[in-house]
Amino acid sequence: MIDVSYRKKIVQNLYLQVNQIWYPGTASITGLLGQRRKADILFVHGVPFEETKGRFRGWQEYHTCMNDLTRSEEEMLAAVNKAVRYQFRRSEKDQIEIRFYTKKEIGQSPELMETFADIYERMYQSKGSDTKLNVSAIQKYLEADGILFSAVWHEGEMIVFHSYICDATDARLLHSASCFREESADQSMIGRANKRLHWEDILYFKKKGLLRYDWGGISDFDNPNGIDEFKLKFGGDKITYYNVFAGNTLLGKLAVAAMRLMKRVN
Repeated sequence: MIDVSYRKKIVQNLYLQVNQIWYPGTASITGLLGQRRKADILFVHGVPFEETKGRFRGWQEYHTCMNDLTRSEEEMLAAVNKAVRYQFRRSEKDQIEIRFYTKKEIGQSPELMETFADIYERMYQSKGSDTKLNVSAIQKYLEADGILFSAVWHEGEMIVFHSYICDATDARLLHSASCFREESADQSMIGRANKRLHWEDILYFKKKGLLRYDWGGISDFDNPNGIDEFKLKFGGDKITYYNVFAGNTLLGKLAVAAMRLMKRVN
């Protein structure tokens, strides 16, 4: 179980302290919610439906696709879309380097966080958004040893990075960012590198003994958007689980009530 707290910006000059719990396993959700916690909102990910039905005022149904890492590498590769497999092979000729960054590596090279943030924010700027990487949240996950980064380097430059929330059994995609929208970018090569990195991430977690690779959400199984279709091409199983939100302070309770009014939670 990963248990972290950090500040999250809601609107201009308004921040909430969010306590996120991932992979609660057999822990009692009622027990977790009953603990005294210094946070406005408690957010528990991956709760069985039986734990939520009729018991919590703030819960949401969550869809994702998930690769079973207990399967053999050959079985997993065979389940990947044929065109994507070709791009894996083509990427091997692109002279890219794939690197993984644990808490230790990031601690030894603190400038990496600036590089991650730069790529992430440039990607959103290319979409017309000023979205920022929540570095303070990432630092909390690093302190809990609950996050891992992977990246593709080409000619001395990082061109793609991924981040994952992970513990001993589960890895969930948190960020995926690249520079492929920039005018000077080799879009085809970066697209191949991104696909290849996802596959290498899957193999990395398998070798580490994890059991599941969670793609971080699917918006609609019946009418998948472009990102959904990309994720589904890697052969994962369609999974539904539930998240629970609980207000722990007056501000937190108001935030959960607002989420219910906006139909973000039930």
